[in-house]
Amino acid sequence: MSKRMFTMFGLAAVTATLTTMPVGAAFAEPAASASCMGHEAAAISPPGSSDEFPGGMPEFGAIVSEAFPGVPRGQVISFFATLHEGSHEGCDEAVE
Repeated sequence: MSKRMFTMFGLAAVTATLTTMPVGAAFAEPAASASCMGHEAAAISPPGSSDEFPGGMPEFGAIVSEAFPGVPRGQVISFFATLHEGSHEGCDEAVE
């Protein structure tokens, strides 16, 4: 087998291995400068990872719509995005 053919088979094997490897979700805390909406979204995503909102962002959106009837959901979420309290806990205190 030629060197070129050997290299091509090796490259194909490496590519196949890398594309079929299971990859988990990346979990990271948002930076302190993130908006309160960013802190909240990170804390409750993915669904099932939080006791606060077990349904994740879909549950959060439904609660926002229920708590502010007649107000567009985006307007409420936009308000939360203007707050920058430095942490998820700080954001929870700011909106209580």
